[in-house]
Amino acid sequence: MSKFTKFAVVAFAFVAVFALARVSSALVTVPPNLSQGMSGTQVMNLQTALGGLTADGNFGPLTKAAVVSYQSAHGLTADGVVGPMTAASINGMATGSYPAGCTSNTGYSVTTGASCAAATTLPAGCTSTVGFSPTTGVSCAGTTTPTGPLAGSFGDISDVVELGSYSSEEVGEGQDDVTVAAFEVEATNDGDIDITSMKVQFDSTGNTGSTHLDDYIDSISIMMGSTEVGSADADEFTESSDIYTRTVELDGAVIRADETETFYIVVNAASTFDSSDLTGDSWDVDVLNMRFVDGSGVTTTDDSTGEMPGMDVVIDFVSFSDAADTELVVTLDSDSPEAGIASVSDTESTDDVSLLKGTLEAEGDSDIVIDEIPVTFTATSSGTADGIDDIATSVKLIIDGEEYTETMTITAALTGTITFDNLDFTLSAGDTVDFEVLADITDIDGTVFAEGDTLTASLTSTNNDYIDAEDEEGDQLTDDTEKTGTATGEAQELRSNGIMVTFVSAEINEATDGGSANDDLGSFTIKYTIEAIGETIYVSSLADDTTGANTDGYTSVTVDRAGTATTGGVQAVLANNTDDDLTSVGLYELTDGEENTFEITVSVQLPTAGAAGLYRAALSGIRWTTTSTDATPSNSYTSNLDAFKTSYGTLN
Repeated sequence: MSKFTKFAVVAFAFVAVFALARVSSALVTVPPNLSQGMSGTQVMNLQTALGGLTADGNFGPLTKAAVVSYQSAHGLTADGVVGPMTAASINGMATGSYPAGCTSNTGYSVTTGASCAAATTLPAGCTSTVGFSPTTGVSCAGTTTPTGPLAGSFGDISDVVELGSYSSEEVGEGQDDVTVAAFEVEATNDGDIDITSMKVQFDSTGNTGSTHLDDYIDSISIMMGSTEVGSADADEFTESSDIYTRTVELDGAVIRADETETFYIVVNAASTFDSSDLTGDSWDVDVLNMRFVDGSGVTTTDDSTGEMPGMDVVIDFVSFSDAADTELVVTLDSDSPEAGIASVSDTESTDDVSLLKGTLEAEGDSDIVIDEIPVTFTATSSGTADGIDDIATSVKLIIDGEEYTETMTITAALTGTITFDNLDFTLSAGDTVDFEVLADITDIDGTVFAEGDTLTASLTSTNNDYIDAEDEEGDQLTDDTEKTGTATGEAQELRSNGIMVTFVSAEINEATDGGSANDDLGSFTIKYTIEAIGETIYVSSLADDTTGANTDGYTSVTVDRAGTATTGGVQAVLANNTDDDLTSVGLYELTDGEENTFEITVSVQLPTAGAAGLYRAALSGIRWTTTSTDATPSNSYTSNLDAFKTSYGTLN
């Protein structure tokens, strides 16, 4: 790693000693590689350790003479060169926190031959944790991997690497503990380091909104892993040309030799943002330098290792709802009423006719408070009704068991919107609740409100736009990323009498091979039930094939070849599997509440029906009446018949 600038300040505390008196190795550490002509901090350490010399960092004749004197006094080769033996002796047989005779955690001890790679710190003269030191007499037991004092003497930063997983992080108003940047710091294998401060910069260059840091954040924290090691308030930063800097003091940010720690910059946002500040915000955060101390007491300020400075991690300040990814999602429930007959009275009003069922979901990390939900109602009438209030007197919205009722005020049209307001309903973050729309239906009079009039309720995309909802910070959910989905109901045919038809099965029967090309006879069967509603109902016993319409007096089927309807060569037969008795005019009779099972069998003969290909049969309508003598019933049931069809089968 290139380092353009290293500022070192060496601070030593020692007592006055006479010449040749050795200073404790806890204060300075002498490396085994010094000789005359060298200079620097390491030479200064040597001069301080020997005593009686000016600690100017220059290895000159006086320093060499002092080394020779020391070597002679301690039985060492008196050559004036500080090699491994001399350095080990000066350092008290235990260099820093390495094993005796070692000056780093690589190689082997020059005095004991033991490995220098051990992670433990042993007393001087000890090579294990048993027995006593032969040089000091103290116990060798009880020493473990250091958790406090720094091991080694020449610790340094090996690399700084930004973690790209934190870039353009969204910070929402009022949010706490939002990580906006992360980076790894690696220590060299020469020793531990304690990072005592980091200079943090927030740059608002290019901002079109406010350039005041405290308009966006209240404070920051610096985390090492999951531990906070430093913090600062926004108002403690110094501003210059829209750039804010602060040297944040750290405590406990120790990186052991050859280890890597991950640091995070975490912000606590201001409680509110001005909307104009959000549209043009342009902020990034960087670490300009780090100050650290190593095991020898050397303090260094590093401003050039790895990706420091220059990380320039972008921050995106957004509304609370954007940061929380708040979204109100509307969905049609699978249990919502399908198109069909809804039984109502012709003598009194009928309450709580279900028109629509759906769900509301709060996606994201914020609760949602819903105050208004508009619902669109649409009616059709064969009578003289000119407003939905001629059909329904009131409507009801139920959300998770809470009921809200509105009077039907659509008086001059057969379509319109009713807004359910003052809901004050709180939907918790991550929750999904059911809703249902119901109507109180007036009695069918046969003139204004006629049998067979329909009513539909839907929560459309337009309705969704006008839902009044806020996140837990009081910000309005506005655009189509914050309110999504629809719930479209199906028409409910309002009758005091009629039939309810339920699908049972649809099958392709085995085809009869005619022996030649294009002469197969195909067979299809559709089974369903019919229930009489309101009074006795009469259903035609006849069946016919059509291209899609329902013929008076018949139950109709449609046969298609690969999507094209055909009638030639098609025959249909209807049977009542429950009760095959017929009235005098050939109708099946079902009393109020009675349910019968019907089966219609369709045959398709080639080539009359067409050339070889894929064929299927579908139920297209059922005619019924309440008059026992009506031989050609004209009331047509066509609702919800999409499922009443077979799959395609091959005829050759």
